[in-house]
Amino acid sequence: MSRYSRDPVCAPCLRAGRGVRPANPAWLWDSVPMREVLARSDLAAFVALVRATMGLSQLELASLVGWSQSTVNRIEHGERGTLYDVRELVRFADAIDMPRHALLPLITGKPVAIDEFAGTNPDMEMDRRHFAGVVAGGLVVGMGLGSAEIPARVDVAHLRFLEATIRRLWTQDQQVGGGVLLGPALRRLAAVRRMLDEADYTEAVGHRLLSMAGELCLCAGWLAYDSGHQDAARQLYAEAYLYSGQAGDEQLRVNVASYLAMQAVRDARRNPGRAREALRMVTVGRDAACGWATPRVYALLAIREATAQAALGERLPYRRAIATAWREIERGGHDDDPEWTGFLTPTMLTYFEGLTTMVLGRPLVAVDRFQRLLADPALGERNRLYYRSCLTNALLASGETADALAEGMDLLARVSGSRRTLEELAPLRDAAGDSSEFAELYDHKLAA
Repeated sequence: MSRYSRDPVCAPCLRAGRGVRPANPAWLWDSVPMREVLARSDLAAFVALVRATMGLSQLELASLVGWSQSTVNRIEHGERGTLYDVRELVRFADAIDMPRHALLPLITGKPVAIDEFAGTNPDMEMDRRHFAGVVAGGLVVGMGLGSAEIPARVDVAHLRFLEATIRRLWTQDQQVGGGVLLGPALRRLAAVRRMLDEADYTEAVGHRLLSMAGELCLCAGWLAYDSGHQDAARQLYAEAYLYSGQAGDEQLRVNVASYLAMQAVRDARRNPGRAREALRMVTVGRDAACGWATPRVYALLAIREATAQAALGERLPYRRAIATAWREIERGGHDDDPEWTGFLTPTMLTYFEGLTTMVLGRPLVAVDRFQRLLADPALGERNRLYYRSCLTNALLASGETADALAEGMDLLARVSGSRRTLEELAPLRDAAGDSSEFAELYDHKLAA
């Protein structure tokens, strides 16, 4: 750094941070600049780097963590007696959703990468064990999840941070699955509920806060769904639906209706009548979509209808719905497409064709669709593993047991975090028999 610079972080690091859209920067915690400033106990540079990367002013960061702007300014100028109290440091880390284990270089004095420490990520492992216990107690929606601090007044900086948190959860879900993210999502949701009930805010901020509470419920619901906690997922989706109504947020209502339809179709595996609930939710979604929806939104609702009709064994309505979905997808993207429809591509529609043809008793067609799907190099790793479990089922149903076992054995070695993927392999476990190597590995993985 130049001796003439008054900034606590060098210009290249600041430039690297600025220009990034405001975010809760998960990549930052284990970056080289972050490890280096913590290793040398340079807390002024630590705060400045966080603020620059998140794209916040001193005032906005102060508002986010419950400080005054002068406090942030004093910290960034290296004044003692500010962030040097360990309790205040940990509170700051919690406020910005920084994993506590990312502070390890500060303790060791060495800029060691997080993944160089042996063992599992302690925060993630704690979250998984904690949530499993909470679900067993039936306390998911009503629980307080600790005493998370909330601001006395919620402003735009808090909304930006919440938006970034939700975006980060969705992004990380593609990498690690719902099991390790559910605890953090529920803790953040508990804080948002308290903000709604206890904090002060303007009417405009309150309106947006209701929508964000719904979006966070929806995200947490998906993480619960993916990690096998279906009752919790239903409760969280229902709460998201209530928030969409209170906020008058029609886009959120359509998205929630889509997830409720998906949940109902899954429940239809054991209770076929639940597929009719899915069709009712599709109708709710279409009513909310009137006047603003793009082709991609209508394609999503058509897909939900197609999966529900397949679950009911209604082949003609199924074919009409899947044809509608393809027609809407082929109309291409639109500038007004909601961000949550971004996953909807021809590749994804191929997945739904594989899924529904399996339900309709055509496993050979399903094998073809899943193989086409897996040929797409753009698939995220978490989704790829799940689609491979679907292919395994299709191979088993088509009589290719040896190929299904080979695929399943390789898959078991790679699956972590997504109980949904493991559950898809249950038919193969039954077919393999209790004494098989596959059954032994599967049972061990399921119990982990």
